[in-house]
Amino acid sequence: MRLAARGSVGVASLARAWARRHAAPAALLHHRPPPPPRRRHHHARWRSSVSAAGASGGAAADAPPSSSSSSFEVVAPIDVPKPTPARLDAYIATHAPPSEGGGGITRARVVASIKAGLVDVNGVVARKASERVSPGDVIRVALKPTPPTEAAPEDIPLDVKYEDEHVLVVNKPAGMVVHPAPGHSSGTLVNAVLFRCGCPAMRVASGNANTADGVARPGIVHRLDKGTSGLIVVAKNEAAHASLCEQFATRVVRRRYLAICLGSPEQGEGRVDAPIGRDPRDRLKMAVVRRSRGGRRAASNYKVRASLARGNASLVEWRLETGRTHQIRVHAREIGIPILGDETYGGAGNGAEERLRSKGAMTPAEAKRVAKISRRPMLHAQTLGFRHPRTGEEMDFKAEPPEDFAEVFEALRDASA
Repeated sequence: MRLAARGSVGVASLARAWARRHAAPAALLHHRPPPPPRRRHHHARWRSSVSAAGASGGAAADAPPSSSSSSFEVVAPIDVPKPTPARLDAYIATHAPPSEGGGGITRARVVASIKAGLVDVNGVVARKASERVSPGDVIRVALKPTPPTEAAPEDIPLDVKYEDEHVLVVNKPAGMVVHPAPGHSSGTLVNAVLFRCGCPAMRVASGNANTADGVARPGIVHRLDKGTSGLIVVAKNEAAHASLCEQFATRVVRRRYLAICLGSPEQGEGRVDAPIGRDPRDRLKMAVVRRSRGGRRAASNYKVRASLARGNASLVEWRLETGRTHQIRVHAREIGIPILGDETYGGAGNGAEERLRSKGAMTPAEAKRVAKISRRPMLHAQTLGFRHPRTGEEMDFKAEPPEDFAEVFEALRDASA
């Protein structure tokens, strides 16, 4: 967690540093690649599970950013005769810890790291991406850094729920990306925060790099997926960031989400305790994965708030114990109630329409309309509570779901009559 605290700085502090230096944004410190792994010429101790050395709990979509994914270790289980995938580059991409923003580490980046001599297998530098992985192989990876993204201040309206000199609480709209990344260099929450706080343009980390590497991660404490609406807190100085990161790490932050799900769980209230890791069939998705295969502990509590469309849908409140990438979305699918509008995890398309019109609750036209207006996962971060990093006061905030969420809810409630 200390790594995360050192890896980000408040937006106000960045502005002060820039003013002192009188330097152009491009003159910020260069991002230096991590040193190559220490060469070891003996076999590492066998381990029976895929692991990420030094991971700090997972760079989840609503967890503090971490620098752990830039350097990690993966161990092929010794009790699995044929590790899958068999190729070294594919194996690393599949079993690496989650990267920034919830996406997977690309295979191309792994290949580039191998070519740069940043990957070794059992202490010997790997020369080819096509090398075969054997049971018990200890693979040490120092990923070749991705280029930092230039983030410029942008006058983007924000729905601010609270602001003082230490923290900023924003009701993020669905469709807004939190942090700049390849393909999303503008229109993000960071762009809007830089403008609001009077900061200059700056180079910001596009992966899990931190300020020690010479790039900035301005004020970001946790994240929400692009399609998720709701409350998010931003730190405005280093002390606030360190305090909030620690609160997220120790799981004392209070968060509740509302989701419109397809179907209803067998029990009206329950707990899902199922490890989450990279989907071995699709590196851009997450899935319930055994811990021996790289899954990390993930626990979510749910409670049905309303049954909709004669039980074909439900309004479900979720409370997280952990903060894994896509956690609610994956756990909802795991118990058979994917979030409506979630194309990635089975909550959209013809399948959604079929479930909505089951039992004659809706006509085909009505079901088609509801599926069509559910243009994103119907997931909203409704409440957020934390201890103020300066005063110690316990603060709680609430934001009602946006119009698109309310429209879908009303249509499904009317179908229940």
